[in-house]
Amino acid sequence: MSSRTLERIREAMPVAVDPRIQARRDEVDRQRQRRRRAWLVGAAVAVTVIALGWFVSHSPLLDVDEVRAPATIHVTEQELLDASGLQPGDDLVDVDPGAVRRRLLAIAWVDEATVDVDWWGTVTLAVTERTPVAALSDGAGAFVLADPTGRALTTLPVGADLGGAIIVDGVAPVAPGEQFGPGLDAPLEVIAALTPGLRTRVISVVPGADGSIDLHVHPQGSVELCQPDQLAEKIRALQTVFAHVDDTGLKTLNVCDPPNPRIIR
Repeated sequence: MSSRTLERIREAMPVAVDPRIQARRDEVDRQRQRRRRAWLVGAAVAVTVIALGWFVSHSPLLDVDEVRAPATIHVTEQELLDASGLQPGDDLVDVDPGAVRRRLLAIAWVDEATVDVDWWGTVTLAVTERTPVAALSDGAGAFVLADPTGRALTTLPVGADLGGAIIVDGVAPVAPGEQFGPGLDAPLEVIAALTPGLRTRVISVVPGADGSIDLHVHPQGSVELCQPDQLAEKIRALQTVFAHVDDTGLKTLNVCDPPNPRIIR
């Protein structure tokens, strides 16, 4: 018998396997199948939960039913709604309060904004307004109002009431919502330092090319502050003169040296 024939006979003969080894192999196969079934079941459950969550969050059960946007003095309800980008029917889960707030803050008059999302379906927008303190001529008789930070708020038509804002001369206006340049910084510091009583006397703040500041006052005359330093002392000196000195026929009041004010009639 050839070696090739013997090899074929050996291959055809059944191989005896120890029953314990075979049992172990069978158990390993069963465990592998159980793990596979568990993974498939877990994956199916996860997909089901995700699909159900998406369906619920994007269903009418969790959409925006109402957007509340109380108007303020200078900002209408419609302006707030338009800026928010929200409308009934939007998915609540897609509402980004931070992004909505940033859009509201882009409105020229808005100083602060809050966005409250009620998961029962209501989104409430609330804003507070900026306060105008300065009015800058646009060169055509109208005025652009600015707040204490130098932000342009609105353009008032010719002859409109300035609402207590003090005129600032010599500073180029910008569009509402934009910031004035550093040329308005010193005039705003002076306006902020004025007392309520002095605000009723000051007609306008006039910055000079050298950085000095003059005030035009009622009923006539001007006040020289020179550089806008020692403002507290200069304002006190100005108050003292107006309170105790007859300023009839006043031409110039110089308070550059606060302890030694000088009056020119």
